[in-house]
Amino acid sequence: MKLGARTLKTGLAIAIALYLTHLAGITYVTFAAISAVFAMQPSVKRSLKTLKDQTIGNLLGAGIAIGAFLTVGNSFVVIGIAAIILIAILNRFRLDSVIGLATVTLIVVMMTSEDSFMLYALLRFSSTMIGILTAFIVNTIFFPPRYEEKLYHVVDYATTEILKWIRASVRKNTEYPFLKKDLKWVKKQMEKMDFYYSLFSEEDVYFRKTRFQNLRKVVVYRQMISTTKAAYNLLKTIHNNENAFNNFPPELRILIRERLETLLSAHEQILLKFNGRVPAGSVNFIANNRSLRKEFMQSFFDEASTEENIKDDYLQSNSVIHIMSSILNYEEYLEHLNALVTSYKGNHWNPSSDISNIENVEQ
Repeated sequence: MKLGARTLKTGLAIAIALYLTHLAGITYVTFAAISAVFAMQPSVKRSLKTLKDQTIGNLLGAGIAIGAFLTVGNSFVVIGIAAIILIAILNRFRLDSVIGLATVTLIVVMMTSEDSFMLYALLRFSSTMIGILTAFIVNTIFFPPRYEEKLYHVVDYATTEILKWIRASVRKNTEYPFLKKDLKWVKKQMEKMDFYYSLFSEEDVYFRKTRFQNLRKVVVYRQMISTTKAAYNLLKTIHNNENAFNNFPPELRILIRERLETLLSAHEQILLKFNGRVPAGSVNFIANNRSLRKEFMQSFFDEASTEENIKDDYLQSNSVIHIMSSILNYEEYLEHLNALVTSYKGNHWNPSSDISNIENVEQ
């Protein structure tokens, strides 16, 4: 059983919320604990948004409950109508994420007895706000999220596996069923990349000195993920056109293999450059291979336009075009990633912020 930071923070927030509510003399401590659970979010920015939204939602819920109770009573029909009005207002202002807790506030406030109605409404709202504030403070101070580390390791591990498969594919050393299974795994890893990237990009930097550096790093990670996806698309294209690729002329297969080896090695070295293990001014693979790139493209065009392929086997010609497009697309993403990483390491790099691609790897 693995206990994550968010699990521990949720338990801690519940305990603190219960203690503070009891310390304040509020008997409705359960509401504080429930609010703390609702308010705990995976990032500080989301916690801040939840704090704002839950405050508005609970104010609306308590306000509508008090208004309805004092004007038309608290019959079951009235409570239902009040809940409809509350939900409609929250949807109108795009606060649908707080409908649950706000509606609970409205119901429990309206279900109280008439003698202690106002006091109960105040205490209920106070206990809820204690829970929300406690969750926000705990999430901000204790175990601050480190989504960059998780993001980097997922990108690094998935990219390494993709590059291995590409090398094996162009050498005809792959088993079709195993590669098909691993492609599904890679797709899940890319979904995980997008998830961690969204959380990392939301992390607020409270010091102006490091804010711009963090924004530049977000841009680099976005391109890093896009480049990994381009490598995945290349692998998938080669996989889907495996039979056609194996029937390419030997000299063309050798040319593809050599060109891809250059690109794959460059991809590996760019990741090492980002980590400070390769000098910032290195990996000028494209600038030094313009003539080879021209020869590479011409070979593709010659094969795609071969009269035999066009007349007798147009699928072979299509496969040539698909593979060439995927390789060139991957190369363009690599070139842009290399430029971004070089610029970042040359101007905004902080060595203390490096993440090791060896230690603390999350599987």
